[in-house]
Amino acid sequence: MNDYFDRLFRFNSWANAALGNFLIDNNIEDYDCIRLMSHLQLAQSNWYKRIVGQQEDEPVWQVLELRPLTVELDNNGELWLKYVQTLDPDEFNNWVAYNNLAGQPQENTTQDLLAHVVNHATYHRGQVARRIRELGFTPPTTDYVLFARNFPAKRAI
Repeated sequence: MNDYFDRLFRFNSWANAALGNFLIDNNIEDYDCIRLMSHLQLAQSNWYKRIVGQQEDEPVWQVLELRPLTVELDNNGELWLKYVQTLDPDEFNNWVAYNNLAGQPQENTTQDLLAHVVNHATYHRGQVARRIRELGFTPPTTDYVLFARNFPAKRAI
């Protein structure tokens, strides 16, 4: 399970960086793009805090500055990678108690929360890509299969 989530979070970091760098390299300072990328970062940060027991949610719809935002995404990606690499196999089934943004108590397994973090990011990257197209640009491809082609998994011997 560690290898699976390690690859998913490597993909997540790769895709976040590709999109963030594209915005910077093309001087795209569109409010909608930056708002969605900010939300992606803030939500990932909140989920990390929840999963490690530091429930200190930040508002998830703040708009951050693009360059510092991309640095925060990179740093957050490293935190997630370190976290999944240190989990014992049985810890993926542990239940995590947290409060949602409405303050309601919730519980999910670690593996379900990890899957949610990556799926949530993929969803919002798709929204950013759509907006980039609306602005007349061709966004970078951030599909998992492209990541897998460029960074193949180690084959079992």
